[in-house]
Amino acid sequence: MKKPMLVLLLLMASIACTTPDPNVVTPNPGGTDVNAGKLPYVTITTIAGSDTKKGFVDGKGTSAQFDYPAQMTFDRNDNLYVIDQRKSYYGGSVIRRVDPAGNVTTFARGLGSVTDICVDPRDGVTLYAIESGDAVGVYNGIFRISSNGEVTRLSGGPDASGGYSFGYRDGPLAQAKFSNPWSIVMDKAGMLYIGDGLNHCIRKVNLSTGMVSTLAGKPEENSSTCKLVDGKGTDARFCTVEDLTLDDAGNLYVPDWGNHAVRQITPDGTVSTYLGLSTGYSADKPRSKSGVYQPYRVQYDPINKRLFVIVDTGSYMIMVTPDDYVHSLDRLLAHDYADTSPGTSHANYSLAVNSKGELFTLDKYNHCIRKRTITWK
Repeated sequence: MKKPMLVLLLLMASIACTTPDPNVVTPNPGGTDVNAGKLPYVTITTIAGSDTKKGFVDGKGTSAQFDYPAQMTFDRNDNLYVIDQRKSYYGGSVIRRVDPAGNVTTFARGLGSVTDICVDPRDGVTLYAIESGDAVGVYNGIFRISSNGEVTRLSGGPDASGGYSFGYRDGPLAQAKFSNPWSIVMDKAGMLYIGDGLNHCIRKVNLSTGMVSTLAGKPEENSSTCKLVDGKGTDARFCTVEDLTLDDAGNLYVPDWGNHAVRQITPDGTVSTYLGLSTGYSADKPRSKSGVYQPYRVQYDPINKRLFVIVDTGSYMIMVTPDDYVHSLDRLLAHDYADTSPGTSHANYSLAVNSKGELFTLDKYNHCIRKRTITWK
């Protein structure tokens, strides 16, 4: 039977306006997913910030203003923490907090060029941030942010043994070196994982022992060189490691943008290609037959056991369900903003899932946070 691509899923504020194609390939009805045989429909709602109204204003809902917000994460109380760059991408980062009622406050200051944040799953409220060091006069490094917004530098800055924090060196955290670290996540045991950008590898930080090691990948002599090699530990090779997420089993997922692949790393450092290169839009089929192009962000949903992937550098979004099926969630046809039909966004630059399994996306160039509600029909 002919298997055409899934028709465009346009986003509306209250209902989706598309009609399912009767010939579309649907998930295996015998799969483990309770929604097997159904199609996802998505609605979009702005919860904080407002279309094109950039600024730095605390307040409730759309009365608040952001200035090129970056990554975000939820704590155990469903407070959403958002990196707000304020001075475009370079420097001047602050952390804003959006509570479950939509009230936006300024949570933490004193940061330079923060590119990612994560929550400590052990207490559910302590944050960790990674500073890339891509702004003039800013070192890279790791920060701890307490529940009251107090910022403590854990690494980076001038090196006591000479030099600065840029480079590649494992060992004690105080002497470890990174090169444009972009992403950070923590597992249930309190291990930090860092996507070390220009070193093309994933670093592991044991805060209990204060030691840094390389979990997977290895720097190349030419930092601009990109390779895709599966394998264990330093035998593996990556290109770009701009985001990280962990599933329930402790597997890491990395959107390897430069290699057009989503990579999976097991706890022992074994790297495999979870989704490989696709030259077209290849969702709406089993994962073994699907692929990605320019994957940019990833987020695992532990409530519904599914993986979200932003592809084409923010333009589209896909979802891998527990039955190993890849669904299309949207396509961006225009750089626009609408909660009503057709429900568009300028692009998706971050993902976060709360304790209810609800999905939130960051619309960076519309300076706002959007909620995406998925229903199955």
